[in-house]
Amino acid sequence: MRFRQIHLDFHTSGRIPGIGSAFDADAFGRAYKEAHVDSVTVFSKCHHGYSYHPTEVGKMHPGLDFDLLRAQIDALHAHGINAPIYTTAQWDELAATEHPEWRIVAADGSLPHVSRNPGDPGWAYLDFASGYLDYLCAQVDEVMRRYPDGDGIFVDISFQIDSVSEAVKAGMEARGMDWTDPGAREVFRAETVQNFFDRVTDTVRGHDPKMPLFFNTGHIRRGMADHYRRHYSHLELESLPTGGWGYEHFPLSARYAEGIGLPYLGMTGKFHWLWGEVGGYKKSEALIYECGSMIAQGAACSIGDHLHPTAAVDATTMDIIRPAYKWVAEREDWVKGTTNRAEIGVLSVEAMQIPTLGRRPDRSIKADEGVVRVLMEGQYTFDVLDRDRDFTPYRLLILPDEITVDAELAAKIEAYVAQGGNVLLTGQSGLRPDGGFAFDVGAEHVGTSPMTGGDYLLPIPSIRAPEVGDPLFMYLPSEQARLTDGESLGQIFDPYFDRTPHHFSGHVNAPSQPEPTGFVAGSTKGRFTWFAHPVFTCYYTAGAVAMLEIAERLIGFALNKRKMIETTLPRAGRATLRHSAGKKADVLHLLHATPALRGTLGGAPIQPIQDLITLRGVEVNLAAQGPVEVVRLVPGGEALAHRIDDGRVSFTVPELRGHAMVEIAYR
Repeated sequence: MRFRQIHLDFHTSGRIPGIGSAFDADAFGRAYKEAHVDSVTVFSKCHHGYSYHPTEVGKMHPGLDFDLLRAQIDALHAHGINAPIYTTAQWDELAATEHPEWRIVAADGSLPHVSRNPGDPGWAYLDFASGYLDYLCAQVDEVMRRYPDGDGIFVDISFQIDSVSEAVKAGMEARGMDWTDPGAREVFRAETVQNFFDRVTDTVRGHDPKMPLFFNTGHIRRGMADHYRRHYSHLELESLPTGGWGYEHFPLSARYAEGIGLPYLGMTGKFHWLWGEVGGYKKSEALIYECGSMIAQGAACSIGDHLHPTAAVDATTMDIIRPAYKWVAEREDWVKGTTNRAEIGVLSVEAMQIPTLGRRPDRSIKADEGVVRVLMEGQYTFDVLDRDRDFTPYRLLILPDEITVDAELAAKIEAYVAQGGNVLLTGQSGLRPDGGFAFDVGAEHVGTSPMTGGDYLLPIPSIRAPEVGDPLFMYLPSEQARLTDGESLGQIFDPYFDRTPHHFSGHVNAPSQPEPTGFVAGSTKGRFTWFAHPVFTCYYTAGAVAMLEIAERLIGFALNKRKMIETTLPRAGRATLRHSAGKKADVLHLLHATPALRGTLGGAPIQPIQDLITLRGVEVNLAAQGPVEVVRLVPGGEALAHRIDDGRVSFTVPELRGHAMVEIAYR
């Protein structure tokens, strides 16, 4: 898989004339070559439904009079640049207009479309249960016949929303299913989407079994590893940090994606905000940081762009991308073939919910994102797991906030503990489906606090947030448990009463009662640690620094060992450690940037990175994997003075601006 890619959107209305009128093959290819790009995804069909090449299946864009796709492929290949081919699945305005019978029909009889605000225009949804799937597969077949030298197929919007179209009704009735039952519709929808994946995959593989193939849903769903291995050649982790995904989404996705075993890349955009924002630009420093975040997770890079209707290359965009990809090109040899070093495994809530193809992916799961925020801010090394992954490589296994444990999972975790593993359970995690703890945590579960608006936490001193020696309001209710033979982790205090229309006090929550409830804030026994609050969801929701500090100390308490990496980076700093077996070395990635809230678009917070601050004298201490031969900055090669003490190596990084890489080479 190429390492420095561009995803070149080209969603262009049929009302726009002169499509491709400024296309210059040599200038097009040379612009990307000079920007250090090695792959550009170009369009067969866009969301407007028009093709950018002659077609016997669909319709070529009315403003286009030549084969733009062929011209782009040839221009890119002439400069040694790959050219994967894009098509869209669920959104096709032309098909929706000409074949209204192919449209999704909502349960209330309306015809849904994508809209950020009521009344706004947006893409119509097509139904894979209708004749549209035959039309789509014919288009894919045509692309494979016309452009066998394309370097991959990218199928966008590969999901389906709920539908009661005539096609769905007929299909369900033929199966003896009740189309008025939402649960039955979800089952049928999952089968419909599976059929879509099977047919498109078979169409592509029927022409070329080795053709790279990717289906985009906007989020890689945790818990569907077998699905990805079956249909995907690689993974592209769409994650525009200023477009609603945020800066925590990509690391969370990457730490699960690596375990699937397919090549993967991160996908950001040059846009200030969101896809298709022609005339919106980021600072090149922001792209350097975002690409640094990708390579720190072992991912290749993709930057989203949008071609002008005339097909003229945007010079400003190239000026922004060029320094970022020059920077990546100098570093990628220290990224390829590396694997993450992790001391903590996080069992994903999303994965445990057993996602199905019958639901649109939800890219934000509070407990998952909350625990990853804490781990990144605390500079812990971790992987994100599903229940089928091997737990034994990790010193600590975290079940965040809402993972109930059935007998099979309990047996697997008990076996992991018997081999020396530690387990941290928070909130309702660790409870059996029928109630009660699945493990001996030294306490007896009673129920959930009736204080639905939240209660108060006072942990033991070793877990307490510095400078907070009084009960901390947590905004969410705790789980109630009485200590048996475990060690208490602190006390719970109730407010005088829950805030309701019948009784309230003050602006937000009632003060804490003077005496604790008698329920523990958590308990520890043996290798199990349980905490009463869903602390990771609390932090995701409220963002209180004290919650972060408690969660971070709680993890350290359960880990019961010095962290793999210790640095003097500020809170905004990030650290990952990857191992290169080929180089017999570890590669440390240090990152630092401060996105700032500067606006809101489409309901999403806009947090641009405006500049990168240079940090000097960053001290590092990390667990070595053997006798250290040399510690050096890469790619420059400058050796750093270091010392070894009790299996750990210490050194100082003289300067960090956005991202720094340090190679620890072993004898």
